[in-house]
Order: sequence, then structure tokens, then C-alpha cells
Amino acid sequence: MEIMWLLAAAAVPLAFNPWGCNAFDLPKAALLLTLALLGGLAALVQMTRRPAGVTAPPRPLPWLLWPVSAFAVALILATVFSVNPYLSLWGSHQRQQGLLAVLACQGLFTLVAFGLRTRAQAERLLDAIAWGSLPVVAYGLWQAVAPDPLAWQTDAASPVHSTLGRANFLASYLVLALPLTVGRMAMARRRWPYALLLAAQLGCLILTRARGGWTGVAGALVILGVAWTLTRGHRRLAGAIAAGALVLAGVVAFPTLMRGDEGSASARLTIWRTSLPLIAQRPWLGYGPETTRAVFMPVYPPQLVYYQGRGLVVDRAHNLWLDLALNAGVAGMAAYGGLLAGFAWLAWRGLRTGDRRMDLLWWALAASLAAHVTDMQTGFETPASAALLWLLLGLAVAAGRGWESGRAPAQTERDSAAGSAKSAPLPATGSDTNTPRWVRALPLVAPVLAVLALVGMLCVRPVLADVACRQSQTEGLPAAQLAAAQRAVALWPVATEYHRQLADLYLIAGDLPAAQVQLTQAIALEPEDAVAWAAQGDLYAHRGYDGYAEAAYRRAIVLAPTVALTHRALGMALLRQGRLADGLAALERAVDLDATDGVAFYLLADGYRTLGDTARATWAWRQAVHWGF
Repeated sequence: MEIMWLLAAAAVPLAFNPWGCNAFDLPKAALLLTLALLGGLAALVQMTRRPAGVTAPPRPLPWLLWPVSAFAVALILATVFSVNPYLSLWGSHQRQQGLLAVLACQGLFTLVAFGLRTRAQAERLLDAIAWGSLPVVAYGLWQAVAPDPLAWQTDAASPVHSTLGRANFLASYLVLALPLTVGRMAMARRRWPYALLLAAQLGCLILTRARGGWTGVAGALVILGVAWTLTRGHRRLAGAIAAGALVLAGVVAFPTLMRGDEGSASARLTIWRTSLPLIAQRPWLGYGPETTRAVFMPVYPPQLVYYQGRGLVVDRAHNLWLDLALNAGVAGMAAYGGLLAGFAWLAWRGLRTGDRRMDLLWWALAASLAAHVTDMQTGFETPASAALLWLLLGLAVAAGRGWESGRAPAQTERDSAAGSAKSAPLPATGSDTNTPRWVRALPLVAPVLAVLALVGMLCVRPVLADVACRQSQTEGLPAAQLAAAQRAVALWPVATEYHRQLADLYLIAGDLPAAQVQLTQAIALEPEDAVAWAAQGDLYAHRGYDGYAEAAYRRAIVLAPTVALTHRALGMALLRQGRLADGLAALERAVDLDATDGVAFYLLADGYRTLGDTARATWAWRQAVHWGF
């Protein structure tokens, strides 16, 4: 069990697959689920191997377990009543944050909460998180000073993303690991290795240019300052620190909020304002995990193209509480709020024990969670940050229950069993103690096979399918590409991206009926998602099937009427069919929604020139030149 949670702490953030289409989040999610399943199997084996009559010493159950259970129930109900239960269960191909991924994190939480029993185990877990960040940080620093040999493509402000895929994802991971490194440095006798590691982590965090991560570290410092002064009885100083932090936050944030016309801050404010009416429509259980993209598109604010660029979609609200409300409603928000309150109570009680090493542990846990929650006010979870968060919550529960003796629980049980055997009469011949070991292991065969089957089906197959999808894009021969795409769909048919890739290859080969079958299956997985319909239209249009493209674009516009890019694509498809008036009407609607689209203006200029409308053609041409066509 301990091996499983140590691997989750160190290996999940490091996992990536350069041979797959989703190189970062999918391998992490697959490894996370694998470790959760194997850890559950290890727990089952441990329970069955415990000698009869031997029980572990009783330990109290912290109140934190109740909101954790409530959060799991809220997510399960939200998935059952989701607008797309299939997607909510499996998660999107890009984010990998469906119900299964969250339950895997909670499985690791359960392993740590009930399996971690000694101070030595707690310190090993902290070391796994701290030193597990070393290769991640080293790769990030390499990206900052030298060409990356893997040549990743990123649209973030910083090329430093290491094994997390984006600079802000790397920052979210580091703000969780940094306080734990500080805590271990304070506990250790030799502090200089931790000091060097901490310096590398801070340098890497600065190089990400992720303001959310920086804010998270600042929030952790404020929380630590307030908590430290309160535990020492300095209430006025604690109030002064809190008030000063609020004033400073207002001074920094107010100009950005008032400007409201540029940058990522304005994009987030726009997304937040648009999300509130959506939440009011389904307040109790939300829309289900991973459904934000589909439900946000019908109310997509056109001005977002000026803030975050053309062609980008919104699949997260970029705020912890709004995301919870959209995914799991008031029930999910309340459970998560109770979870944070339960942790705060555990930490407050733990800081009053007078044990220095326990104080340092609780300071580190509190700082890490505070940094994460602060960061999540403008961000969202990834598989790596979610794994660390739930491991830390499990560690908090284990620490709140109190430590056992320094010996491992298994050794304690063996000693207890040996003592019982000395005082007990010899068993009769044929009793359980004379049963061969392989016979006693028979009841475990079915669970072991079931877990291995689940690992193969839910963890290995998606990774193999993703590798096959990548091969279908890079293999030289068309037959090899088609075979790889077919293999990807056969291995993991729940990913719409694989169906669309196979459909595109069928269209290249001229097999329209086979392509339509794949596109129909893709749409069946996401029937109310305007992005899926627009992607289908793009495939048809790119291969010259403009009639089919028009139908897909029109369906996308019905579902999301304010997306300028879809109107432009429809206009282009209509113009290629010779329907000049309809095409111009679609393009005019596109520039109404996005007045900076040079391509749409150029097409309008060409169309107006064909109609003989010189004045409007000249105006459209000037707009096209102005906006950099």
C-alpha cells in the first residue's frame, strides 16, 4: 500500500508519453487509476492475511471523512443526472477529469488515511513529494536555458512547462510541493539538500510566469502568518496581517478589474459572469463533471475572442467554486467547503499539541493546501495537482488519528500473533493453520484477476489507443495510417477524437460512407456539443464535401449562435457552393461577432467585388489589411 501512494506522489507528476496524442494528462490519469486499483488490491490482501483475533489498535476517525464521503456521493449523483453521463464518467480526452479520475484520487486518499500509521511513513510521503519534484524541476529549468529536445508546442507565455504540459499547470504543481519541501527542510538534520531543492523549485516557479502560482504562494504565506500569530495568542497582529493582505490584494486586483478590456484577467471575469446564470438554471447537482464546454457554448460571449484569442473554447470556469457549481452544484460546493473546514479543524487541533515535529508537519500541510486553494481561484485541477491534493488530505486524516509505534503495523500483528500462539493450545490436526498457503490464497484469485482486468481495460488500453492515434498522424503510408486509426478506435471507442481522426482518413481515401459512420459515432458521444459539430464540419469542408459541412455548421450554430468562427466557416462552405448571397450573410454575421477577423473581411471583399458593390468591397478590403490578413 505504501509503495502505491509513494509512486503516486513521485511518478504521477513525472509521467508523460511523447508517442501519444495526449502526451501529458492521459498518462498521468492512467497511472493514477492503476495505482489506486493496485493499492485497493494490496489493502484487500492485507485484510485477508491478518491473523484471526488480531486487530490493530483503535484510532479515532476524524470528522474530515464525512465531507470527503459527501463529496464523492455528490459527484456520483451529478454524473448520474449529468447532461452527458457518458462523458462525466470517463472524462474528456483532453482533461481526463471524469468521475473515475476523481474516485481514483479518493481511493489513494483512503489508502493513506487508513494505511499510514507512523511518523516515519508520513515523512517518507513528504520526501516522495519533495524529491519527486526534482526531475520535474530539472526538466523545466532545462527548457528555460536550452532547446527542448522534444520540441513541444505550447501557446502559453512561458515555454517552461516540464512534464505538466503548460506553464500554469507546472506552477499549480509547484505551489503544492513548495511548502512541503520547506517543512521537510525544517524537520531534517541536514538541511542544505532541501535548501537547494527549494531554490530550484522557486526558480522554476518564477520562470513559469504563472501569476496564479505566485498568488498561491503569497496566499500560503498570509495564512501561515495569521495561523502562527493566533496560536501564539497575538490576535491583533493576526487581524493586522489579514487586513493588510486584503488591502494589498485590492490594490493589485482593482486596476485589472476596472480596466476590463484586455488580458487573461478580463477573459476570466467574462467567463465568471457568464457562468452565474448557467449555475442558477441547475443549482443543486450542476451539469455533471466535464460538461462545461457543451453547456457554455450556447451562451458563449463573443467578446472572449478579443481576450483569449480566436478558436479557443471554454471547458473550465477557471475558478474553484464556479467549477464545482457547474460540475456538482450546491451539493458539491457544500461538501468541498466542509472538506476544507474539516482540514482546518484538524490542523488547528494538531498545532496545539506542543510536539515540534507535528507542528512542522501541520504547518507544511496547511501552507500547501492554502497555496492550492488560492491558486485554484483562477485555475483548475489537473491529474497531477489532484493526486497531490488528495494524498495530502489523506496524510492529514492519518496525522489527526495519531501515530502508532515506530514499528510497521504488519510487524505489530506478527508479534501479537506470536504471543497469542505461545499461550494458546496446539490446534487440532486439519485446522486452518495446517492448510497449505496456496489453498488460503484461493479466495484472492478472483479479486486479483478482476483488478488486473480493470487495469488492462481502463488504464493500458487508453494509452495504447493514444499511441495508435498518434501513429495514424505520423505514419508515412496511407494504409498504415488507416490501420493505426482503426486500432485506436477499437482500443478506446469512447474518445470522439479517435473517431474523427479515422473519419478524416476515410475521407482522404474517398470512402464517404465509412467516414459518416465514424462521425455519427463521434456525435453520439457528444450530441449537444457545438464544438463537436463544428469539428465535423471542418473535416467535411477540408476534404471538399461542402454540402455535408454546411449541415454540420448549421447544427453547430443552432447550439452556439455567437461563435464567429463557425459563421465564417459556414460562409466559406456556402461560397464554394456558389451561393453568394447566403455566404455573404454568414460572413457578415461573423464580422459582427468578431470585428478583428481579417480572413472574414477578405472573403467579404471578394464577395462584394463579385456583386459589383465597390464601396463595400473597398471597406472590407481595408478592414482585412488593417487586421493583418
